[in-house]
Parts: sequence; C-alpha cells; structure tokens
Amino acid sequence: MSNAPQHAQEISIELRWSDQDLMGILNNAKLMTLVEEARVRSLDALLAQIDWSGSVDAVLRKVETDFLRPVHYKDAVKVLVWVSKIGNTSYTVQHELIQDGQVCMAVEAVVVLFDAENQAPQPIPNEVRAVLETVAV
Repeated sequence: MSNAPQHAQEISIELRWSDQDLMGILNNAKLMTLVEEARVRSLDALLAQIDWSGSVDAVLRKVETDFLRPVHYKDAVKVLVWVSKIGNTSYTVQHELIQDGQVCMAVEAVVVLFDAENQAPQPIPNEVRAVLETVAV
C-alpha cells in the first residue's frame, strides 16, 4: 500500500530491455536510475508552473532505499514523488516506484541546491520553495 499523499506527482517511466537481468528482474542500479529520472522530471514539471528563468543546480546529498519487491520487465512503472521536508538549502524527496498496484521500492533523497562556482550550498529561491511546497506534506 502506498504512503504517498494525494497531491504527489505521478511520473510514468518506460522500461528498457537492457534494464533487466537474466531472470527478467530489473537490476537495482537501473531502478535507482529510474527513480532519478522521475525526480528530475518532477522538478522540471514544477518549475514549468512558474515564470522561472534561473537554473536550479543541485547535488544529491543522501539516498536511502528500500527494495520491497522485484520489478519485472514489462509495462511502464509509475513513480510517485513528493517533498517531505524543505530546509534552507536542501529538500527531502520521497519516491515510491509502483508496478501492478504495489510499491516495489521506496526511496528518500536529500537534494542540496549548489553553487558550482563557489562550491557551496545555496539557499532555495522563494519561487522554487513555493512550487516545492505544492507537493510537500
């Protein structure tokens, strides 16, 4: 059963033949790539809702993953994405990868906005914070 809030974003991700191993189960590293893709698409969709001409450079600080059941190569999977915490320079993203109505993988990722020029975290701009709040619990 999903723990996602009703306002979580639902991202559909097509599976590729090369994502699976010899048993027809998706490789754990490939699953992490699918979740990353969902996280990037989610942020892009959120930023498209506002008049945002800036860039959001971010780095992954921490990832915790629970592999709950195998994911098989077949139809697309859906990934539910929402924000569970917003700090000054970082936010925490929750993900649930779902196949056949069951949560197969749960991931918590801490994303830090980063100033590459100064090699330091940077505050979340107010406009970005506002759209993150639309999918926050």
